[in-house]
Amino acid sequence: MPSLSRLRAIAMLCCALAVCAAIVSAPVAANAETSSLDRATDSVVAIVAGAERIGTGVVVAPGRVLTAAHVVDATAGTPASVIAADAMLQFQVVGIDRRRDLALLALELPPEVPAIVWGDSDTLRRGQDVIALGFPIGLRSVSLTKGVVSSPLQVFEGDTYVQTDAAINPGNSGGPLVDERGRLVGVNVAKIAQLDVDAVGFAVPASEALAFLAQADPAIQVLMDDSGEDVPAEAESVQPAAVRSPRWPWWWAPLALAVTVVIGAMVAHARSRAAAAADDSESGQGGRQVPRAVVRVTGAGSEREIDVRLPSVAGSARNADIPLPAGIAQAYHVRFSPAPGGVVALDLTDERGMYCGDECVRTVPLVPGESVRIGPATITLVRVYEGRHQRGRGAAGSDRE
Repeated sequence: MPSLSRLRAIAMLCCALAVCAAIVSAPVAANAETSSLDRATDSVVAIVAGAERIGTGVVVAPGRVLTAAHVVDATAGTPASVIAADAMLQFQVVGIDRRRDLALLALELPPEVPAIVWGDSDTLRRGQDVIALGFPIGLRSVSLTKGVVSSPLQVFEGDTYVQTDAAINPGNSGGPLVDERGRLVGVNVAKIAQLDVDAVGFAVPASEALAFLAQADPAIQVLMDDSGEDVPAEAESVQPAAVRSPRWPWWWAPLALAVTVVIGAMVAHARSRAAAAADDSESGQGGRQVPRAVVRVTGAGSEREIDVRLPSVAGSARNADIPLPAGIAQAYHVRFSPAPGGVVALDLTDERGMYCGDECVRTVPLVPGESVRIGPATITLVRVYEGRHQRGRGAAGSDRE
């Protein structure tokens, strides 16, 4: 048996080792950074052109914001900035990839704005819950819309996306798609915009966004938690170039091509059937009924009627359903929603920006013949009706949001 003195020496050594371990681990625990939905929400910033919020960005590292390329392009010719922690900050574009619709911005960020923690988009599963974060239709606070992964690896127009049914609206572009633990798994960039298509949104996978960061700013460090665990692990600070890139087997390219050809044939067949259904519309056959409205926009010596699907948004943004001149309207100014016998108009701004008669209103019901006024422009409701998808309208394609 070991002597008493030897046992005491072993005990003292164990105690010393325990104390050292506590000393070493204490600062690590204090400084450990893990993902959470609150952290992800705090990392989201607004991209503004003038006073209008036109898109979303996400802080990916100190002094770096990731967003969509088409959001940056939309600021051309207009003073643009980032709103973070209630501060308006000037930025510089340090990298842009228009094919993948990504842009990296450099700016001085407040220290209280955290960088988001990245997840592993390669492990996404169909049906997995995801959340889109951003500033849809110019809203002033971060909005969350929850959905599922419809396809973790969807090929659309020649590129690969994470397809989701989480609502993605104008203003969401460039915002993060996160899992339930707040780990970034994609960057929201587009949705299908057709009269008869709902809840089809696309996000650039996190793995491809990391590849873009590695090219745009090789020295950048991001927080990565690719453990795949339901309980977030401590995030590791890594360079995107060091993150494992997806390696596809040799048979993936020909298989993807074959699948694309088959899908293309199916889409062509579906379009031909839709065209036939439209031809039969006068006899009441085929076509999904959707609420629609005809509005008359007058002002500045011009007048025109616009047929829109409800709900719709009027504003100066390029993708507004009812376009209004810049300078008199904000990007997303008034939302028209279906209501019995007419529509309900909601002012989306924080200003005195919508009038009905001589009264400034935030919300007002309209029946045919009634109108609202935004500056010198008047929007009059002509009629509401149930319309079906018609040939020549709503062609297949995508809207950058």
